[in-house]
Amino acid sequence: MFRLILTSFMTVAFLMNSGCFNGSDTPPPDSSQIIGQAQLYTFSSDHKLFFADAHPFILAPTTSLRNALDSLGRHLAETYFSETYKKEPTDIHFEIVRIDEISTPTRALRIAVVNMIDTGKAAMKDFFQGSSGGQTTLCMLGATFMQPHLSPPLLDGLVLLYNGKILPELDHINLRGLLTPRLVEHVAKQAINGTKEKPVI
Repeated sequence: MFRLILTSFMTVAFLMNSGCFNGSDTPPPDSSQIIGQAQLYTFSSDHKLFFADAHPFILAPTTSLRNALDSLGRHLAETYFSETYKKEPTDIHFEIVRIDEISTPTRALRIAVVNMIDTGKAAMKDFFQGSSGGQTTLCMLGATFMQPHLSPPLLDGLVLLYNGKILPELDHINLRGLLTPRLVEHVAKQAINGTKEKPVI
């Protein structure tokens, strides 16, 4: 009897150590889907400089990429997009639709599809209109979600949907198709470094 108990105990211990039995059906996340030690930032808007300041955004190194994007989107909804320039509240929020990876010889490129949900159409009336305001909104979305100052960036590409559809053509900015970090890299780095010069994008 003692030998049977000892054998059973050793079998369970082996399975636990070998990873065959860990109390969960969920496999450990892929390392490319974890943010690691990345220093993330959020930004304050400035309609002349696009960004006034950059602020460290602290998340645990074990945070998944999806959860990091959720947190960044929530921050955008609660700050920059929380009310219009006329101080009218909005219902704007963000949904991470999917994250895809493209394998390359050096690393996986990460592309996210993010849905901007705006049932009141506040973004069309306020945030996307006007040359400087529209550019600030473009920079805010691109820099916050892609974190272009990082090497590699948090995202290598961003596809933004608006209420579940591809954005219509806009007068002052182009948010259609695939946005890349290079588009907003200079603006983000200037804010992080505290440079107060008019950026060109």
